[in-house]
Amino acid sequence: MNLQISKKAMAVVALFAAGAVLAPALFAQEGEGSYSLGEKILGIPGGAFGIITQLMIILVSVFMFGWIIECFVNVRRDKIVPPEVIGALQNYIDEGDLEGGLQYCESAPNYLTRIVGAGLNRMQFGPESVKDAAVSMGDAEQGKLEFHISPIALCASVGPLMGLFGTVTGMVMAFAKIENAPGGQVNPKMVAGGIALALLSTVLGLIIAMPGLVFYWYFKNKVGSIGTSIGLVADDMIETVAAYAGQQ
Repeated sequence: MNLQISKKAMAVVALFAAGAVLAPALFAQEGEGSYSLGEKILGIPGGAFGIITQLMIILVSVFMFGWIIECFVNVRRDKIVPPEVIGALQNYIDEGDLEGGLQYCESAPNYLTRIVGAGLNRMQFGPESVKDAAVSMGDAEQGKLEFHISPIALCASVGPLMGLFGTVTGMVMAFAKIENAPGGQVNPKMVAGGIALALLSTVLGLIIAMPGLVFYWYFKNKVGSIGTSIGLVADDMIETVAAYAGQQ
C-alpha cells in the first residue's frame, strides 16, 4: 500500500489556510468599534486568548478537510493496488515462477504484494505456514489502511471538545467582566467579546464534527470494501502458492 499525499490535496489545504487568514478582509464591515465576521471567527473580540482558541479550532478544521481530500485522492483500490500489478503477479504464479514472483513483490511493495510475498517467503515451511503468514500480513495491511483514515475521526472528536472549551472560556470571560463592572453598571459591549467567542467556538466545533463523522463513516466503509476485494484476489494467489508448497 503506497499512500502518498498528493500535490492537489496540499494545494487545497493551502487555500483553506489562506482563506482563514484573509477572512477578516473578505467579511469586513464598516463602522467604528464593530468587528467583521472574519475578526469574530478569528476570536479577536475575545482578545489574545480568544485568538489562540479560535485559531486552534480553525487549524484542526483545515487539517481535517485537507486530509479528507487526500483520502479521496489516494484511498482507492486502483491507487493502492494498480491493476497491472495484479496481472503481472498472477502471471508469475500461474507459470510457477515463484522466485520471480517473490522478487517482483519485493520490487513493487503494496497491499497485495506484501501479502503474497509473505506467503512466498514461507514456502519451505509448508502450505499451512504460507497461509498463516499471508493472513497475518493481510491483517497488518488492513490495519495500515484503517490507520490512514484515522486522523479524520480524531479531528471529528477533538473539534467539538475544542469548541466546548472555547464556549466555556468565553462565558467565563463574559461573567468575569460583569462581576468586575464599575459600579455594577454593565455595558453590553463589555461582554460581547466573550459571548462572541463562546458562540463561534461552538459553531466551529460543530462544523468540524458533523462533516468529519460523515466522511469518516464513508471512508471506513470504503476501506472495508477495498480490503475485502484485495483479500479475495490475494486468497486465490495464496491457495496456488500453498499448493506449490505442498508439492515440495
